[in-house]
Amino acid sequence: MAWDRTVVLDAKSNCSGEDRPLQRKETYNAPVFPTMKPRHTAAVEIRPAAPHDIDKMCEFVERLLVKWDARGTRNDAQRVYEHVLKSPDLGIIFVAENLAADKKAELCGFAYASYEWRMEFGGETMELVETFVEESARNAGVGKMLLNALIAHGQERGIRRFSCQVHPGNSAIERALESSGLDPERRMVWSLDL
Repeated sequence: MAWDRTVVLDAKSNCSGEDRPLQRKETYNAPVFPTMKPRHTAAVEIRPAAPHDIDKMCEFVERLLVKWDARGTRNDAQRVYEHVLKSPDLGIIFVAENLAADKKAELCGFAYASYEWRMEFGGETMELVETFVEESARNAGVGKMLLNALIAHGQERGIRRFSCQVHPGNSAIERALESSGLDPERRMVWSLDL
């Protein structure tokens, strides 16, 4: 039996619909990502993904698929990203673009989250599906900037809960999630490949 970690930002209301404050309200009152100055990163812009970003995102995700020993392919990822960009009610993809003065602007990471309506949380929820930061941009706050962009977007959209499943041993994402204010909870994930 394997345990996965699920990280959660609590909803604004409980199952009976009564309002209650966020557990860590002070962390999420204002969008953090536009003014954040990550250490070691000269200039990074976080923006919604566009169709011209898909090839680079697929290049990134190929590395993740190998690392995870996943069944999915680059073509599968491309179909998903195209579908999400054409149907924004399914999810959101943010990209990090390195704007260093001595280089041409290029993507250095992305984060994709999907939306789902959940009765137990009283509305729409958001789950981080995947995130990737290029090796040269790691440990510079780019992952945290992407997460903060998703959280701020979720707040603007009225999302009730933000969560993500973390592969065991992925300490980099765990640190980024914790620094963005998320708390781990234990759940067992059951699945059936169809």
